[in-house]
Formats: sequence, C-alpha cells, structure tokens
Amino acid sequence: MALRVLEEEEVPAADLKSQGIEDYQDQKFDLAITVCASAAEECPVFPGAAKTLHWPFPDPADHVSIEDDSDEGLQIFRIAREAIRQRIQRYLASLRFEKSLLELIEQLPGDLDAPRLAAYRNLVLASGGIMDQPDAWSQLPAVIQKEMESLGWEWNGIYHLHGQTPNRRLQLGSAAGPPVCATLEEIPGERSGMCFDAVRHGHILVAADVRSWPGYVSCDGESGLATVSSIVRPLLDESGEVVAVWDLDAVKPVHPCDALLMDALLEGFSAFGPPRTD
Repeated sequence: MALRVLEEEEVPAADLKSQGIEDYQDQKFDLAITVCASAAEECPVFPGAAKTLHWPFPDPADHVSIEDDSDEGLQIFRIAREAIRQRIQRYLASLRFEKSLLELIEQLPGDLDAPRLAAYRNLVLASGGIMDQPDAWSQLPAVIQKEMESLGWEWNGIYHLHGQTPNRRLQLGSAAGPPVCATLEEIPGERSGMCFDAVRHGHILVAADVRSWPGYVSCDGESGLATVSSIVRPLLDESGEVVAVWDLDAVKPVHPCDALLMDALLEGFSAFGPPRTD
C-alpha cells in the first residue's frame, strides 16, 4: 500500500525496498529524522548525522493488516503520505525563512551593536527551529522573550480578536512574561489603545514612549512592569483580515530595526496561517 500511494503521486517506486539501518551507520548525513514512536525509542544514534529530529507520525501499518487491500486501508496510507509531505514542506519553508531573515539582518540600516545583532540572529534561528511544528505560534512568545530579554523585552504575547465593531475585544492567548491584561475592550467612538490602533490600521506600530501614545492602555499595574516602549503587529488570515495582534512591552527603548525584524519574522510565521484560538 505504501508503494501504491507513492505511485498515485507519480513517485517512482519500482525499485524501492526496506533497508537495514546498519547499512548506514558509517555514513555522514546533514539530517536524520525518525517518524514514529518506536523509531524514536529503538533506533540507534546516528553519529554521522549533523542534526537529528523526531517527527511523530502515526504508523499506518498499525491500523491496516498485510492482507488488507481495501479502499479504507489505502486511505490510511494516503493520510500518512500527505502528513509527511506537509511536514517536509514546512521544514523546507523554515530553512528558507532562516536564510532570508539572516540576510535581512546583514542589510539593516544604522550602526547596530554586537549584542543586538547576536540577539537578532539567535531569535531567527530559534524561531526557525519551531516554525515547522504544529504549535509554533504558541511557542513563539517564549522564544522571543528568551532571545530578546537582554534588550528589555520583558513581555510579549498574542491577543486574539473577537466580536464585531464597535464592541470588539482582544483576548490574550499565548504569552511570555508576568501576568498582564487578559482582555482588552474596544471603546466605541474612542481610541482604545495601541493594540486596537494596530487592528484598525492593519500594519505594525511602534511607540518609542508609550506615555505619549494617545489612549494607551497600560497593564503595568497588573504585571509590575515599567513599560517604556512597545511594538504591536497585526496578524492576518488568508483573506487579509486581522484576526490577532502580537504585542510587546519593553522596559528599555526599542530600536527602529527591532520593528523591521519583527515585521519580517511575523510575516514569515504567517506563511502557514495565523494563530488559532482552538
């Protein structure tokens, strides 16, 4: 059945066969990937692999007997084929993401000090490392805080947009840092804070001094932060509608290049769709 579902996609399968792992123990690989629980537990270490990943897929052979020749059995193998295809595509996209953002860092304007440049590069590599995972969005705030905390990025998170104008609300989803406002409410006819300004304008906003932002909503009382500056970036769905915002509270001034990097990073993450509330 594995051969048949490959042939359906015009993948040459005539000479394919299972091979023993021992045949490859002395070879060098850029990447080794295990794809089921038993493989992760039982496969030997590949000392020749520069990198090893585990992509857990359900094994279709656990659900289809050798004698089975039904359409239902073939469909189980098709599902496995498509899951593997999509994971490979996501991984390749993450490599392109890393490459393009590292190139962007090299072209950023102005004189950036070594610690900031190092933080940028580490953030790109760490973000690329999770980008192909199904829960990448939920992991992203923690990655951002870890790599950028030295620059004063004490809190960041993703607010999901709910409701209809003029009574919308932003509900906090994934975040990293001290507890902050869980819900931001839109005030009809008034400025409702920087996050709702980003929803309305549909593009990234930067506040060098949050105290001077009209209608700024502060969560410092709940978090204990002393926010100095902020970046807010709307996140769009496939139709171009804002469905969420990424929000940063920094206790040090942000650099103009911070926004350039985050705009590109969040755009790259959106290649697989926006964060989901479910």
